[in-house]
Amino acid sequence: MLSESFVASTLSSAKSPTASLRDVGVCVHELQPSSILRSTFKKSSTLTNCLAVSPSHIFTAQADKAVIHVYSREKGNQEGIVPFPERIRSIAVAGGKYGDVLVLGTEGGRLIVWETCTGRQVATTASHLQPVTSLVVDPTSNFILSGSADASVHVWSLPGILSFSKPALSATRQPTNSPIRTFSNHRAAITSLAVGHSNGRHNIVVSTAKDNTAIAWDYHTGRALRTFLLPLSATCVALDPVDRAFYVGYEDGSVQSVDFYRSQSAQHPLHDPSVQSTPAQVSMEDRWLPPSTETGSVKTISLTYDGTTLLSGHTNGKVLSWNVARRKYTSSVADYTHPITNLVMLPPGGIPHPSSDLERKAHTIVKPRHDSGHSAPNHAPGAVPAEYMFHTHIIAPSDSRKPTQFSQALTHSSFPTSMIEDGLAELAAFRQPSNAEVTRITSSTAPAKETLEDAAARDSQVAELENEVSVLKKKVAVNETARHNADDEVVQLRSDLANLQDYINELHEKQEAAQQEKVLRQARKQEHETKKREAWLAAEKKGRNGDAVIQKMDIDGAVTSDSDDQSDE
Repeated sequence: MLSESFVASTLSSAKSPTASLRDVGVCVHELQPSSILRSTFKKSSTLTNCLAVSPSHIFTAQADKAVIHVYSREKGNQEGIVPFPERIRSIAVAGGKYGDVLVLGTEGGRLIVWETCTGRQVATTASHLQPVTSLVVDPTSNFILSGSADASVHVWSLPGILSFSKPALSATRQPTNSPIRTFSNHRAAITSLAVGHSNGRHNIVVSTAKDNTAIAWDYHTGRALRTFLLPLSATCVALDPVDRAFYVGYEDGSVQSVDFYRSQSAQHPLHDPSVQSTPAQVSMEDRWLPPSTETGSVKTISLTYDGTTLLSGHTNGKVLSWNVARRKYTSSVADYTHPITNLVMLPPGGIPHPSSDLERKAHTIVKPRHDSGHSAPNHAPGAVPAEYMFHTHIIAPSDSRKPTQFSQALTHSSFPTSMIEDGLAELAAFRQPSNAEVTRITSSTAPAKETLEDAAARDSQVAELENEVSVLKKKVAVNETARHNADDEVVQLRSDLANLQDYINELHEKQEAAQQEKVLRQARKQEHETKKREAWLAAEKKGRNGDAVIQKMDIDGAVTSDSDDQSDE
């Protein structure tokens, strides 16, 4: 069965959650086919962009400590706490479908790359002047993009950082482990990054900043493709699964879709030189408004696998669902009390895809240790250190899961040859004349003499066919009768249901009328008691006997009081 789930992390606050969510900082929630909380992990508090998910583990950078919490998805518990020399402000998983590399953005403006299967840790230069608050890895796991509060976005080569062979520093070369490119078109702090889904030579990234701009640019060349002027400052950004549009969240709780293909252009809108130099103004009226102002700021957004549903995490602890086609709010998916700072959609389950099947898996991570191999005097350039060990579990291929013809056709890169051949054979059969036509043509062009035996055989075949036709007619009649009976039963059930609903409505009306009558009787009784007290006080003030006045009023209203008491009983 097809299923979709997401991982959400929260930032601790003064609010008191329910008992089931006490001390919970990370939640794994199933979105399809039914919305349900699947598992939770405790003792975690994360800022935005401080959650990363691999096939085997969940990593969270803590908001108030210089540590990373590691949770095992397989065992469902906390595997370890990894300390670092400075606070981690953003994290991302690299290494393709296995997620063996964790990239960390630090408070000091540098990157730390941690190979979780070897424990090797490599640090870059402090190229950012302020903390690294946004990190994304491209689909090929060759490039890292880091955004900072210093308004710049650096592009790094992941293979270059992890390479054992470092080029010698010269006057024309950059320092070791430095960015290969810098994008500086923004004029304020970078708030979020979203990279495209292409594995080719050209791919885009959308960066948002506090200067109310969103810029789509090619990180392979560093060239800005299109600038969008947003009505508000975007707090987060996400790209459509096929890079047709991007989505942003705002401080007022609203979200907005910006379509790349809205402008009329003969070329691709992002690669048309005639529109690249002109910023596009995004309308304030096109925002998707939240159900209420109490939802708070949008901290994170994420799209489902098919791009039809947008999820947003808010400061009031709710995860909201938005219909992308209708461009409006749909429902509240979950409420975790504390501010939702990160949402990560997991790959859909139930879709067989050989390219995504894991051939190995890391059951446990290896805690990081600083890579000091290059500084050793006996280390040869380009040589792998002797203590370098790779820890993983090889998954043996299962022969029991034999692929079906449907799964093979579903996962094939194109139409399978067998399916094409079957289709051509069916098409050829449709074009051939039927047996009756062949017989008719044969009889008219070359009449043959029939013997008595041939005539008898033909008669017997005709009789058999007539019997089969009569049997089929009887079956059709039975099926038609059953269908009519079923339709009559459905109509009768619907009629009974309508009558039952009318009866229920009538009972509700009678109940409401009886309740109103009871309230009126109680009101009259209270009014009578009030009049008695007022009459007693008035009589006492005039020097008369108040009790006698009360007795007289009781005698006058005895009948009404008795009837009211009996009705109340």
